[in-house]
Parts: sequence; structure tokens; C-alpha cells
Amino acid sequence: MYAEVKVAHILFAATSVGLFAMRGMAMLWIRPGPKTRVWRILPHVVDTLLLACGVWLVLMLRLDPLRTPWLEVKLGCVVAYIVLGVLAFRLPGRWRPWAFAAALTMFGFIASIAFTHDPRGIFSLLG
Repeated sequence: MYAEVKVAHILFAATSVGLFAMRGMAMLWIRPGPKTRVWRILPHVVDTLLLACGVWLVLMLRLDPLRTPWLEVKLGCVVAYIVLGVLAFRLPGRWRPWAFAAALTMFGFIASIAFTHDPRGIFSLLG
């Protein structure tokens, strides 16, 4: 069961960032961006499933987020990713690309933490 939930979590994470990237690029290039109901609802459904799988994994593995350094940092970065994502869609025009790029960079760092199980993420490979 663990393997299935982990794969689902990874797939939902990839889908979530893919949808975010598509919405962000549309916002930057096709102003004002897609407004259809599917585009407004689907990201929330995917993100809810992503969160549910993440909580399920934490419970299955009996991890304490406050005593597992890599998980604590990952959760803090998830909050930062959400804030940057919201800012990417709400800031005035010239700041949007910067917030969008910062959100995508934060997602990459979150993924690196998840794969390395190290709070330094990708930077742990430097030595």
C-alpha cells in the first residue's frame, strides 16, 4: 500500500505543478488567462488529493513533522510555495513573472528535499 500511495503523491505533485505552470504561462502570455470552470476547480482537486496522499504517507510511516528535519523544512517550503503561487496571480503585472519563477523554483527545492530526505535538498549534493 505504501508504494501505491507514494506513486500517487508523486503523480499528484507532478500534475499540480504542471497545472500551475500552464495557468501561470497562460496568465503571463494570454491575458487574463483561462477562466473556465475546469481551470478554476481542477487545481484545487489535485492539490487536495496531493495533500491527502502526503498526510496518508506521514501517518503510514509514523513520522513526526516536528521531529523529522527534512519533513519540517519541506512543509515550510510548501507554505512558501503556496504564498508565492498566490502572489504570482495577484501581484501587479511586472512582479508576476518573478513570483511565478520563485514559486516554480520553490517547487523544485521541495521535490529535491523529498527525493534526498535531507533538509538541504539539492544543496546536500554539494558536499
